[in-house]
Amino acid sequence: MKIEDLVLLPVTPAASAVSQVDRGRFAECLEEAVDLRQKAGGPQALGGPAPLAGVDQAEPTGAAQEMVETVLSRLEIFQEALSRPGLSLKNLYPLAQALEKDSQHLNSLAQSLPTDSSLRPLVEETAALTWTESCKLTRGDYS
Repeated sequence: MKIEDLVLLPVTPAASAVSQVDRGRFAECLEEAVDLRQKAGGPQALGGPAPLAGVDQAEPTGAAQEMVETVLSRLEIFQEALSRPGLSLKNLYPLAQALEKDSQHLNSLAQSLPTDSSLRPLVEETAALTWTESCKLTRGDYS
């Protein structure tokens, strides 16, 4: 039999022979294992983020950290979109406008952080980078 013949074969999933009781026991065992691993090593034992040393977990700080992560993800999307040869730059203007709003939001978050916060320079730098990328597209640097 050739590969082409295998590709054309219909795929029908087999019925699951697992009973509802077995599923419930599996869920219980999984929860117990997760609890044990978390108690042993914290969230980083499960591949989660390691705790940040020296960063206060106050409300503005948590919001600033989350916003920086969101904006950096959006900047990555912007970079990938710029590298696509068939994508029109006109399609990127809504993203550039979102980056401009993000920059303004980051600036306000940076102002709400204490002046001695180790996170404040990072937030300010991310705001400046975001504003710069938005202005570059609006100005026509990527044409």
